[in-house]
Amino acid sequence: MSEKNTIFMLRHGRTGFPGRYIGARDVPLSSEGISQIERLQKSLCHENFDAVYASPLYRCRQSCEILFPDTAIEYNDALREIDFGRWEGLSFEEINEQDPDRVQQWAEDPLHFTFPEGESVASFTTRIEAIARRLSKKSQKKVLLVCHGGIIRGLLCTFLGIDYKNALLFQVKKGRYTTIEMFGARGVLSGFNLQ
Repeated sequence: MSEKNTIFMLRHGRTGFPGRYIGARDVPLSSEGISQIERLQKSLCHENFDAVYASPLYRCRQSCEILFPDTAIEYNDALREIDFGRWEGLSFEEINEQDPDRVQQWAEDPLHFTFPEGESVASFTTRIEAIARRLSKKSQKKVLLVCHGGIIRGLLCTFLGIDYKNALLFQVKKGRYTTIEMFGARGVLSGFNLQ
């Protein structure tokens, strides 16, 4: 068996838009979100990460600045959340009222759906698979990703060998982190929604 590496995946803190689809929209953390990330300093700052990779969206940059003010962060566009297109900022109820036919298409065939004026799920999953391949080839023993719920769900599916259509079974909470013990390209879930 190959040597163990650990990937920590932190979802940014709350943004003040509960129940709304916020993907590509570049919003800041709320005061509650800032407090959530500050509370993580005790548990994460002693981990001595070999590398920290993050989404360049502001809510992730803020999270990194709070946790690691003196650490070099590698920002990577591949770690951005999916782009919900014209559904950005809306609640599911609003989307269903405005666009019921597309919501039905999404429900019937989620893996082949494209968000109106946004990103396709196929493109998003391809992006996640590329991230997973890069991470599984890295030599670092302990890596932190600061990113988004959709990315973390997708990586969990990829690393654990679970079909992506089951990604929504993972309720990835804001301001919490998840750990995967990696053995080559496959992993074992060792911690979920930790704080």
